[in-house]
Amino acid sequence: MGRGRTRSIGASIGVLGVLALAAITTAPPAPAAPTIATYALHPDLQLTTSRFPIKPVEARTLTITPAPDAVPDIVPASTHYPLYTLTSTMASHAGALAAVNGDFGTPRRQPTHVLMIDGELWTSGAQPGAAVAWSEDGSTAHIGRPDLHIAASTPTGTRLFQIQGWNADALPTASVSAYTARGGAVTVPPGKTSPTSADPYWCEARLVPVTEARWAHKRSVIVRKYTVEAQPDPCQQTPLAVGTTAGAVVVAAKETPGVVNPVKRLKAGRNLVVRMRFGTWRGVTDVMGALHMLVHDGTNVAEHYADGDPYIYNRNPRTAVGITQGCSDLRLTTSCQMFLETVDGRQLDSGWSAGVRFPFLAELMLRAGAYNAISLDGGGSTTMWSSITDPAYCQSYPSAGGCLVMRPSQPSGERATRSAIDVLGSPDTGAPAGLR
Repeated sequence: MGRGRTRSIGASIGVLGVLALAAITTAPPAPAAPTIATYALHPDLQLTTSRFPIKPVEARTLTITPAPDAVPDIVPASTHYPLYTLTSTMASHAGALAAVNGDFGTPRRQPTHVLMIDGELWTSGAQPGAAVAWSEDGSTAHIGRPDLHIAASTPTGTRLFQIQGWNADALPTASVSAYTARGGAVTVPPGKTSPTSADPYWCEARLVPVTEARWAHKRSVIVRKYTVEAQPDPCQQTPLAVGTTAGAVVVAAKETPGVVNPVKRLKAGRNLVVRMRFGTWRGVTDVMGALHMLVHDGTNVAEHYADGDPYIYNRNPRTAVGITQGCSDLRLTTSCQMFLETVDGRQLDSGWSAGVRFPFLAELMLRAGAYNAISLDGGGSTTMWSSITDPAYCQSYPSAGGCLVMRPSQPSGERATRSAIDVLGSPDTGAPAGLR
């Protein structure tokens, strides 16, 4: 990991000649100011291009002022894992105004961190990290470390068990994991089709929904009722299929001698409720996970690069998202704006853009007006796309339509990724009625 450290430059001069030196010494020249241009892609969506001549660096900023016809959203590469397609393709198919690439992915093309789209949790994440979250209309948003809690209870509210992972790898103890059709053929309920005597046993149950998801507790908890459709007893070594029922969930926990297994207690026909919340983040329906915090409460907290650090901390293409303080303070008198930032990189030889380290990226976010900000996937994944084209800012034109307003670092062009943050030109109606 990167390590912040303070560097100091000492200088000394003799007493004799100080006055003479002062007379002829001038301050070092200040870095040249960036060349900035702004373009209105929509009344509530602005594109800013910035060129910093030192290095050099090319940066692009989308400023969103959420309104009924300019709303941030998340679009996935597919309906289930594996997720992998171009940002321009995702955004164009969604009918978006503009978009940037989303989170990192695992080698199996799952999202690396937490992901929720339109009130449906796709994954709790393969790794912990930061996240940006917002309400369906984009009027409120949060950035920080997501405090995700998922629990199953009886219809009267008695807790049965906590769900530790959702469409993530199986947990090795009696902790409960959950799986849905979003996992595709990549993240599936644990067990082996042809087990041996040495393979573990898994207690599993398939839950099918009996209601849509809805808000509870002043829009702080997403609640959905289920019934147990199947629960093989005794516990099996083979996996229980999620099945084809929309919204079905398989819960699973490894059977361990001497340890009470909560899934084993479920019986077919039993009703239960799954409750999901992101700590104090109220009303959020879209959550995009990330790796690094860049700005926290108006302060640059980005990790610095030091010799020997992994290449990710050095100068690279970058993608980031930030929000203003008004997004999270819940005061109606303050407004919310979101900033989507990309920086081109790995193109120093052509004189285009060298890329930046995290602290510089954080400064760009602060300059844009962000009070909190995080870094998304970067490198060859860094992409910013616009459906509105203009030779003044378009750099290339993908087959899906629109244009890239930046230059990908790969010679082959835009690289596929897992998901994108896009800007819709109409209200987002993807969430069920109970979450609107």
